[in-house]
Amino acid sequence: MPATTRLLAADRPSAIIDRLAAFRSPPDWLGAAGDAARVQRAIEQRAPEFAAGALAFQRLEIKRLRLKQGQGGWTGQYEATVAAPGAAPQAVMLFARLIPPGTPAPDQAAPQAEFGSPDWRCYLPELRLELRTQPADPALPALPLLTDPERARDLLERGIRACAPAYADLSIQSCAIRHLRYKPGSRATVVYALAYAPDQAGRGWPPIVVAKTYSGSKGQNAYDGMAALWGSPLARGDLVTIAEPLAYLPELKVLVQGPIYEDQTLEDLLKSALRSGDPDQLQALDECMRKTARGLAALHGSGVGYGETISWQDELAEVREVIGRLAAPLPQLADAAEPLLLRLEQLAAATPADPARPAHRAFRPAQVLIHQGAIGFIDFDGFGQSEPALDLSRFLRKTRALGVEALKRRGEADEGARLATVEAICELFLAEYERHLPVSRPRIALWEALDLLTLVLYCWTKIEPDRIADNMLLLERHLRLNGWLE
Repeated sequence: MPATTRLLAADRPSAIIDRLAAFRSPPDWLGAAGDAARVQRAIEQRAPEFAAGALAFQRLEIKRLRLKQGQGGWTGQYEATVAAPGAAPQAVMLFARLIPPGTPAPDQAAPQAEFGSPDWRCYLPELRLELRTQPADPALPALPLLTDPERARDLLERGIRACAPAYADLSIQSCAIRHLRYKPGSRATVVYALAYAPDQAGRGWPPIVVAKTYSGSKGQNAYDGMAALWGSPLARGDLVTIAEPLAYLPELKVLVQGPIYEDQTLEDLLKSALRSGDPDQLQALDECMRKTARGLAALHGSGVGYGETISWQDELAEVREVIGRLAAPLPQLADAAEPLLLRLEQLAAATPADPARPAHRAFRPAQVLIHQGAIGFIDFDGFGQSEPALDLSRFLRKTRALGVEALKRRGEADEGARLATVEAICELFLAEYERHLPVSRPRIALWEALDLLTLVLYCWTKIEPDRIADNMLLLERHLRLNGWLE
């Protein structure tokens, strides 16, 4: 189709919504892998230990399923908690591969090895799901060190001494793991409580540190970005707390940082306040939204020049890449978003961007920690430069999605009332931000259109069909409110 014809097609009010409708109905085979109960029942029917009563499931949890670039299907992990009669429960991590129709399937023979052993594998043809015991994670070689308290103590002490001159004589007596968050093949975060000799009290050494290990280069980027921020006025913590970067160990891809204390995340508060409707919680939410807006404006205005610059066109290219990835197993999605993307390209060309500033690039309510009324920002893995609309859009997009879901869980049946409540929260946040730093609202709207479309795509790439209706509602409402369908 000639370019001029394509642009005219994008302008037709019906073209965008009609074509986006293809995203509303994922095939049954895709949703099945996201149903932990169905997966558990299928394993029980094929693995002889369960049929004979030698093992029983206590829980099967989906850790993550993703359609990643360069893979021929969805892959991820399930964590199974199982127990033999009279024995203590044990956790078994399973690697999963969802095989699309038309792709060769493995042998359908029942598993030959014992469940949980290194050689156990199974194919569930009714779910098109191949499972096997998760091998040791080659992408995170530092993980065994970080999860051994004594080896971790030595690693932390040497690393912090070498990288942080203020702690050159640091001497850790012991460390204890307080929290572990692990995403196989991607990253792991370990929170440690540190103990020092009694005669070292008052030295100002951190009582808690956080170590993160990554499969790629994000740890180095996070450390360098945090170091740049720590050299800015932001380190004073007047408006927002950021973690002190303590060390980066390139040979292990381990980042070590100081603590940011937390009573709850802003996401927790948002969901709790909207589900309960409690006036005190809602007032606390409003105040934390204002503080978050002021903190984000301070970050954007910090003058830190570190990191690559990401443009709206870069984001558009990434969205198209994800759609192309989906189109390989699901060709009906190949052009479903094209009228919308063409329309957004037209609008972006006519809407000047704000100057690039320091950007978090993954800024959401979960990245905002609340402690005794103060706020802190975490997770600077993607820190770089972009127009402020990138961070604002990420935050507003996720706030809308979380808010609509929370109100639905509370039993708010009026769709319009749910949307109006969430819009008011977002407007309070954005208006407070604008009091401290000017920003182009049309550019925010353009970024948010891509971000809301990304939420819809996530329902497919992450196998979350239950969220499609709400995410489509948010996207269509955004397009209509901005007059992009008229």
